[in-house]
This record gives sequence, structure tokens and C-alpha cells, in this order.
Amino acid sequence: MLSVHVSRRLDLISLTMAGKRQLNYIKPAEPSFLAKFKKDSGYKEGPTVDTKKGALSLDDLPDRPDEEDEKPVVVVLGKGDLTQEEAEEEGIQINESQKEKEEEEDDDEPSDGRIRFRKPTKRSQVDTSDLKASSSKKKKDDKKKKDKSRSGKKVKNSSLLSFGEDEEEEDT
Repeated sequence: MLSVHVSRRLDLISLTMAGKRQLNYIKPAEPSFLAKFKKDSGYKEGPTVDTKKGALSLDDLPDRPDEEDEKPVVVVLGKGDLTQEEAEEEGIQINESQKEKEEEEDDDEPSDGRIRFRKPTKRSQVDTSDLKASSSKKKKDDKKKKDKSRSGKKVKNSSLLSFGEDEEEEDT
């Protein structure tokens, strides 16, 4: 009897597992009052999974190249001011230096994706002397605070109750 019950239970489990593979979700039709309300209010559907998987356009990227009408306007007022050609050359040099920095950063990363640990760079003597001075100053301040707290404990406050003094007087 027990074996029959177990075998039936296994059959039910196998049927439900097979049925799960064929499950699909069908989105029901939108009610007419919601469709009318969305149309009247000018509601736009948000992004779906498919639209999120699509490629982004250059307009959406924060570091996209500037268009002609977005570039700064060059005004030459004085003798030492930059002309438009000089400003463009400076922009090109800045872009090249940024690309070189990015390439250097890319060279530091290993190609297989592993994390590479390096020894930290040593500080210059100027930096270490500043750190030593500040730490020695902190030590002096800490010593002063400790001395003040010790001297404060030695001072006896007569306004506080003390039960130990009465016992000492009775003993003598």
C-alpha cells in the first residue's frame, strides 16, 4: 500500500514538472477605460525589457561628442586671447592626453580579468615628516589630557556623599 502511494506521488510530481516547461504568460487586453484615460492624459509607456536591451543612441550618452551648435563660442577681445584655431588645437591636445591616460589605465588591467595587487608607492620624506609632526603633537595632547584627568581625580569633592569615611572614623 505504501509503495503504491509513493509511486502515485512521483507520477504527480513528474507531471507538474513537465507542465512547468510549457508555461507562457499572455498579457490580457487592457480595459477600455484605462486605454481612454491614458489617451486623454497623454501617458507614454515606459521602457520594456526589449527596449532596454536595444542599443543606446549617442544622444543618450553623457560623454557624447559636442555638436557644432553646442561648442563654445570664441570671442577675441585682446591681444593675448586665443583665436578659434588655437582653441581647436588646444581641444585636440586635451583629447589626445585624455586618450593616452585611458590607454595607460587599460594597460594596467590584466587581459584575463584577474585582480592584480601592487605594492603601495612610498611617500616622500616631506610627507612623512608632516605625518610624524602631527602624530607627535597628538601624543603630547593625549598626555596632557591624561594628566588633567588624573589631577581631576585627585581633587576631593566635599559635596559628594562618602560612606567609607564614616566607617574609617568608627574603626579608630
